[in-house]
Amino acid sequence: MLGKVVGIVKKLVSILLCLCTMAALISASGQVEVEEKTQLSKGLLMYVGYWGYYNDKYPVPTDEELEEILKVTDEIILVPTAAYNCYTDKETGRENQVLTHRIIENMDPDWVANPGMLDELKALYHDYASSMIYAGYNISDYVADAVELGNRIVEINPDAKLWYSVPGAPQLTALTHLFADSWVQCVEEVKEALDPEVWENNVCGFYYSDEDVVTFDYAKFDPSKPEENFDNPDVYAMRQVSDKVHSYDKELIWIPYSADTNSSIYECLGYVANKTDIFDAVIIQPSYFFNSEYTDNLELIRDCVEQQAVLYNFGYVIGGEKTSDTVIGWEMEIDATDLANDPGAEARYQAYVDTFKDLVGVYPTAYYASIVPETVEVLDKIADFYGVQDPVSSSSSSYPSENPSASSSEEASSASDNASSASAESSSVLSSSASRQSSSVANPETGESVMIGGVAVLALMSAAAVLVLKKRR
Repeated sequence: MLGKVVGIVKKLVSILLCLCTMAALISASGQVEVEEKTQLSKGLLMYVGYWGYYNDKYPVPTDEELEEILKVTDEIILVPTAAYNCYTDKETGRENQVLTHRIIENMDPDWVANPGMLDELKALYHDYASSMIYAGYNISDYVADAVELGNRIVEINPDAKLWYSVPGAPQLTALTHLFADSWVQCVEEVKEALDPEVWENNVCGFYYSDEDVVTFDYAKFDPSKPEENFDNPDVYAMRQVSDKVHSYDKELIWIPYSADTNSSIYECLGYVANKTDIFDAVIIQPSYFFNSEYTDNLELIRDCVEQQAVLYNFGYVIGGEKTSDTVIGWEMEIDATDLANDPGAEARYQAYVDTFKDLVGVYPTAYYASIVPETVEVLDKIADFYGVQDPVSSSSSSYPSENPSASSSEEASSASDNASSASAESSSVLSSSASRQSSSVANPETGESVMIGGVAVLALMSAAAVLVLKKRR
């Protein structure tokens, strides 16, 4: 009788291990699929060039700061915030302005959603664009600043991955399409300014700087016309940049904000991500770190990431069905100044960690951490979330030293300690555990480690379950 029981137990364990292996394989294949669509895994936004319109620029990082950052992540997105209104004609060498007050005054009523608001919108755009027009920043200025910084990063870490940017045109919704040609030229200028080897080996793609698609009275948006850019000027500009970037076999990423997920801005975000292949990856800003009112955004965005579709806050896919190949990720948000001055900031940041920690390395993410000096202040937190061991300790290498097995060993220990209770759980719960365990120990460089990690932990749980059954006999 005892022999039969042992035989049955062995068969059950064998079936369980097969199920675990299948679950881990599915998880691993899912990660490989994501990796094929975007090279972004553990990114960091690094600001460069002008901010504001008084010729002020972001602080230039020191070599020491760059070395410390590159120990934590070598995936850097070089981001401008000011609008660059000028470009140099390649044929004539003449500098041209994209937007002028005359263009604003002569706006076509067809450019806006509500022609009855045209005069009010003109007054608004005159006000918004005034400083930008006066400053006269040329896209070549961004290219020069960004390429210089990118080259320094590559000198420190020859394996660094870089995403350059196209500057945005914030608050100029109905006029965004006018900037498309200069942004396409920005992509061309980056390629021309870089050493061909750096372009080929280090540049993964570009970042689209504008963070939203605004409609209301400002611009049209027809959800039934994804192939016609939804009849929207923002999406038109996105498409032009995307076509240029993809013609170079590079990827285009976007990090829009979610803020109020009941708004049309969030809905438009969903249509762009779910219904077009303009972007290879859309990394959604939860916005909760900076606004405690957005308490539900973290869980909603996690659901979006897990389902790989942008969802309404009641769970339905925006647009009814996702037809694009766009990968959905999330942005991590932290700011040293907020942590120092806002008593609730630490808890809000921890909520991000708790919500997304087991998705790291499985789906793409990137950190907003303010300007470089403040980024350095929170590097320990970024390193901890990204699974980097001792990022600020002295070592023989300045490159990232990841230790994905650290969390694995802790979880394996925890799994062993709780094996008795695990043995009583249903197979569906164990399958879910397989997915979570494989995610939490994922190595972004290979899908194989996901499978091995998940199976190893569950094998340990299964072996412990057998011991418990024997003791009970």
